[in-house]
Amino acid sequence: MKRNCLYVFLVLLAILGFVTPARAQAEEELELSVSRDFGSSDGTGAIQGTFSMKVTGPSNLVKVQFYIDNTMIAEDTEPPFKVQFVTDDYTPGKHTMHAIGYTSDGRELRTREMTFNYMTAEESRQRGLKITVLILTLVLIWVLFSKVVRTLSRGRKKGELLPPSGHNYGVIGGTICPRCVHPFALNLFSPNLLVGKLVRCPNCGNWFIGRRASIDDLCIAEEAAWAQAHGAPQFSEMKDEENIRQGLDDSKYQGM
Repeated sequence: MKRNCLYVFLVLLAILGFVTPARAQAEEELELSVSRDFGSSDGTGAIQGTFSMKVTGPSNLVKVQFYIDNTMIAEDTEPPFKVQFVTDDYTPGKHTMHAIGYTSDGRELRTREMTFNYMTAEESRQRGLKITVLILTLVLIWVLFSKVVRTLSRGRKKGELLPPSGHNYGVIGGTICPRCVHPFALNLFSPNLLVGKLVRCPNCGNWFIGRRASIDDLCIAEEAAWAQAHGAPQFSEMKDEENIRQGLDDSKYQGM
């Protein structure tokens, strides 16, 4: 029994012996970070301009030395341990950075090395221009795509009115202009303001927050607009324009 207890005690000591140093080592490791103050970075390690190196570590850290290409560029003795540098002060190309910290009990700690490609100002401008062109290209593609989707979802040309039996409002439905009572399809890419989409009536040009109307209201509005446009008598079961407007007001707080 005593032998078993001794065995268990030795195992616990062995576990603590392995765990405790690992935990202490993790706590004492220095962490080096590089941040941009003014300049450019393409996200792949290519930088140009003014940057800062910052070190975080154990609470008893008293001094940090900062290195670029194994040459000390600065020493800081007060937290936050930080130094600023300018990439233009160095030759273009790859450079390594690290830091060495010293604790109050005489220990020396070293950060991992970080490698960056220092660009010239001209290279930075060229990369910035490429990124700008890429963004403009994506915006143009999005605009063209939205126009195509808008045309397909509406199923009609701007200002063209289909007979009541030919309405087509796409996948997200249609709305009715509160000014001219003209029905039209909602645009998938119109800004969504939670209570409705910001839309422009293709008939009268009125901007308003359009909510998805029911099929019955859309059909009634189609018949009214068709009859008004062609001077035809309205159907007997059709509501007049004032009733349609009242229906729109009643549906203000209905969801999309």
